[in-house]
Amino acid sequence: MEFSKIRVLVTEAGGKQSLAMVRGLKELGCHVTVVCDSKWATCYVSNLPDRKLLSRYITKHDQRTLHVLLKLVKTGEYDVLMPIGELGTNFVTAHEDELSPYVRLACAPRVAYLKAFNKQITFDTAIEDGIPCPYTRHSKQAIEDFLDKCHFPIIIKPRQGLGSIGFHKFYKREDFWPYMQENNLDPDDYVVQEFVNFDNRIGTNLFMDKKGNICTSYAVDVLRWFPIDAGAGVLIVTMDAHEVLGYAGKLLKALNWQGFANVAFMVDKESGEPRLLEINGRIPASVKMAYMCGCNVSRQLLEMVYDEEVTQYPENDKFGMYIRHLDTDIAWFIKSPERFKTKPSWFSWKNTQEILFSMDDMKPFFANFIHKVLEYRTIMRKKKH
Repeated sequence: MEFSKIRVLVTEAGGKQSLAMVRGLKELGCHVTVVCDSKWATCYVSNLPDRKLLSRYITKHDQRTLHVLLKLVKTGEYDVLMPIGELGTNFVTAHEDELSPYVRLACAPRVAYLKAFNKQITFDTAIEDGIPCPYTRHSKQAIEDFLDKCHFPIIIKPRQGLGSIGFHKFYKREDFWPYMQENNLDPDDYVVQEFVNFDNRIGTNLFMDKKGNICTSYAVDVLRWFPIDAGAGVLIVTMDAHEVLGYAGKLLKALNWQGFANVAFMVDKESGEPRLLEINGRIPASVKMAYMCGCNVSRQLLEMVYDEEVTQYPENDKFGMYIRHLDTDIAWFIKSPERFKTKPSWFSWKNTQEILFSMDDMKPFFANFIHKVLEYRTIMRKKKH
C-alpha cells in the first residue's frame, strides 16, 4: 500500500492521543493536516503535521462543526478523515452519511459504534457470552426481579452517556425507588448492577479488522490516577493479562467491532476476579503505548478503511513499560497522601516515557504543561466529583 499518496485530515488535534496518531501517520509518509481549536493544541505547536488549521467550532459537536468538516472534505484535498477522541468520534460516526461521499472515515462504522456506546447492549452481550461482569440487570429482566436477587450496594449509570454523569450509588433497597421517583428517572434508561469494590483496573487495548481478527492486543495496569478517588490514569504499565485480553476480544467480536477499542476491567477486591467495566470505542489518550509495543495503529486504520489486509501484530509480551502523564502526575503528587509510598517511586523514570515528550518535537509537552498550569483551577472544577 502506497501510504505517501494518502492525505489525512485529523480532527480535534488538541488531545494527547492525536500527537501519537499523527506521528504514526508521518512515519508512513502520509500528508497530514490537523484541525485544532486553539494555538495551544498539541498538534498545532508540533512540527509533525504538514498543514495546521484553526477552527473554534471543531470541538462544538453541532451543526457548526458539521459545516466546518463538510467545507473541508468537499474541497477534494483529503482522502481520509480521522476523528480523535470520544466526542469527536461519536460526532463523525453520527454524520457518516454526509461525510463518507467525500472521504474515507478512519473509525468504526456507526452501527458498531452505537453497540459499544450503549452500555446495556455491552453488558447484555457480555452476560450472554460468559464475559465476567458485575451482577447486572439484563434488558429482558424485570427491575423488581433484579432488586430481589442482587446484593447491595448497587449502582445506576445511563445506558448511553459519557463520563460519570448520571452515576448514582444505592446502599439499601429502600433508597432506590424514592430516589428514582424524586428525580423522575426510568430504570429502563439505566444500567443497573451490583457495585464492585476494586482498587486495580486492567485496560485491554485491541484493534479488530472487518473480519473479526485481533490485529493489536496489549494490556495495561493503571497504577496512579487523578483525581485520586476515580480519575484518569496518570501512570500506566504494560502487563501480562492474556486471559483478560481473551475476554475483551470475545466481547468485541460479538459486537462486530471494527477498529481500535479500549475494554476496561475492574479487579474485584474480594475475589480477585476481573469484572467488565466499560468499552471505549475511540483512540485513548495513552495510545502512545501501542507504538511503544511496536504497533502502528495509524497504519492499521488506513489499511482497514482502504479494505486492505490489516497488519497483524502479535500479542504484546513487552511487560513493565511505563507511560506517564507528567502534568496530572504532578497534581497527583500534590494531592495524594501516598506520594512517598507509591510503587514504583514517583521520582523513578525507569522504562518510562512521558505521554507527550519527544526530543525531536518538544513544543507539545511544554505548551500542554504551561496551559495546564494557567488553567489549573478551571480544570480542577471540571474534574471535581
